[in-house]
Amino acid sequence: MKITGQTDGAAQLKSLLQMQQSQTEKLATAKRISTAADDAAGLQVAERLTSAVNGTVQGQRNLYDGIGLAQVYEQSLQNISDDLAGLSQLAIAAGNGIYTDADRGALQQQASGFLKNIENTLQNSSFGGKPLFAAQASVDGAVAFNTGQSNVTLNISDVAAELNGQSLFDISINNQSAAQAATNTLAEVAEFVVALQAEAGASINSFAAQARSLNNQQVTQAAGRSRIEDLDYAKALTEKTATDILSQSSTSVALQARMQQQAALNLL
Repeated sequence: MKITGQTDGAAQLKSLLQMQQSQTEKLATAKRISTAADDAAGLQVAERLTSAVNGTVQGQRNLYDGIGLAQVYEQSLQNISDDLAGLSQLAIAAGNGIYTDADRGALQQQASGFLKNIENTLQNSSFGGKPLFAAQASVDGAVAFNTGQSNVTLNISDVAAELNGQSLFDISINNQSAAQAATNTLAEVAEFVVALQAEAGASINSFAAQARSLNNQQVTQAAGRSRIEDLDYAKALTEKTATDILSQSSTSVALQARMQQQAALNLL
């Protein structure tokens, strides 16, 4: 025959041991919710927030890639702008009345070097293996970056087509009249390139602002998830200590009860 008090004590001890195991697991992981049994609704909310945080982090990475691409694109345009400035200086110099045809021929050779530099920039500029100018980069001249909430685009113009359309690569400074025509052409081309640089700079600022916004969202989402699933370590440690004391006391009482029962049986 089982003694009721002994049975209740064993059940209490088993319950305490299970509680100890659960508390030890939570302290080891620093998580209040380890399984759905801990808090089914809380686990679902935490999982949704985790998904949102991961999406926000990837969106930021995409935007930073966009910033990097835009910066390289803008620098390529700056290189073209620098070469255009050198060409403009040569064209103005070729208008000097004291220069001979031989002098202007030498200036034309220098101008050909600047034009070659521009062609090389248009052909070789890339970011991560992706060509940066529309004729090579994409059909519509726009590169899209997914933020996780929407797509943002960087417009990339077909600079080569525009410069060919303005006959940049056909300019001549072999005589004064040609030099004047070249000066006018170079002024128009320079204005076009500077406008593209301004647009690229605006895109960089826009991408950076959206990346900061996503970072703020990530911090807020992560904080919300932490409040739901992370463990209050000090409170949990206190509870674990209390449970350990109760477990030790219950074990001691159970052993004492067995000893008393055995002593009583021996007297019989």
